[in-house]
Amino acid sequence: MKKEQDTVYALSSAPGRAALSVVRVSGESAFHTIEKITKNKINQIKHRKSYLRPIYNINNDLIDKVILTFYTAPNSYTGEDLVEITTHGNPIIVDSLFNTLNDLGLRLANPGDFTSRAYHNKKIDLVQAESILSIINARSKAGVQSSLLGTLGKLSNKLEDIKQLLVLSLSELEYELDISETDNNKNVISLAEKNIKSTIFKMQKLIRTHNNSSILVDGARVVITGAPNVGKSTLLNAQIDDEKAIVTDIPGTTRDTVEALTYFSNYPVLLLDTAGIRKTNNKIENIGIEKAKQEIMSADIVYNIQSNRKNKNQNSDTKNTIKVFNKSDLMTKEEILKLQTKEPDCVIVSAKNKTGIAKLKSKTETLLKLKTESSEPLFLSSKRQQTALIKSVEHLRRALTKESLCELEIIAHNLRLAINEFDWVLGKTTTNDILENVFSNFCVGK
Repeated sequence: MKKEQDTVYALSSAPGRAALSVVRVSGESAFHTIEKITKNKINQIKHRKSYLRPIYNINNDLIDKVILTFYTAPNSYTGEDLVEITTHGNPIIVDSLFNTLNDLGLRLANPGDFTSRAYHNKKIDLVQAESILSIINARSKAGVQSSLLGTLGKLSNKLEDIKQLLVLSLSELEYELDISETDNNKNVISLAEKNIKSTIFKMQKLIRTHNNSSILVDGARVVITGAPNVGKSTLLNAQIDDEKAIVTDIPGTTRDTVEALTYFSNYPVLLLDTAGIRKTNNKIENIGIEKAKQEIMSADIVYNIQSNRKNKNQNSDTKNTIKVFNKSDLMTKEEILKLQTKEPDCVIVSAKNKTGIAKLKSKTETLLKLKTESSEPLFLSSKRQQTALIKSVEHLRRALTKESLCELEIIAHNLRLAINEFDWVLGKTTTNDILENVFSNFCVGK
């Protein structure tokens, strides 16, 4: 059912000076507002038709000569009457137009207001809305491509297909419970068990894709860790070719996390330089060390910086860790050879001289490729989606327990709970606070 809302406006192009700026106006009064600022009666609105017109403020002063493009309800992005006003890209002109729209009783849109209206007016579902946000934020070509499939409804359709397999199993169980006059419990349970196992397999593949999508959309979190003075900050600077992190020979210089976004081939990478981990009585340094430990736990990849001359090197999860021996400029050829023999999987670098950096990047790219490889072309675009599917799988697993498979009612109950989680994903049963959280992450004008 269409949700009645006020008429809103916002800048949909990037702020600042440019060749053009685009202001969106959406709502019941959108077309009437255009009549007021053009001082002309619009006799017939043609959908997706553009017009060149001067626009004026309430004092009849000329604001600009603009292009007006009309989109009639319900065929607009929002499902409402919508107008895009393309002005010259001067902020003074945009401010003047904003002031006029405000004087005429329109409201400046909130973040995600336009996409929220599209959702409430049944133009898109919640998965498509989150895919739109993912397109805007994606930092890689693969992330954009996967998100585009989501906006076309491909992911929604896949989730709906999986859900329908559960609905089919539930209907067969309920028929057996309420209508069937023959004892066919064994066959019905056997078929339900088969469908549930098949569904869990499909869902687990999708659940794993969110980790891939978070790397492609947000960037891989690569945490640089190690003891004080092993060259963590120097390594970060060497990889981004900039003096981002402060480098001194004083232990404990880095006390807060220093972040830098870069690209390794086509992979967006957020490098995080962290405090050196050691025992210390310094309160501020200890806070930095705790933050470093938290970053390590949430990292996609960890650079564990080692010293060939120190015994107190840090240990970390080898699956996500690249062991890096720094300061090769201080090593002899014999020491390097011995180290390569002892630690064949390590990377030996001199962050100071920027030698071995290319090899480290190559090894990182290989690990990122393994992490993002998937036979599934569609990715879950939000943590919310992944969490709901994980809960759904938990309900399905309960339906497969030995105790559950003896009772049709228990299997049916767990199937209903699993299906409800799909409705949460698609936005068919979603509380207002969840919707508010989703749309508040959009920029104003989308």
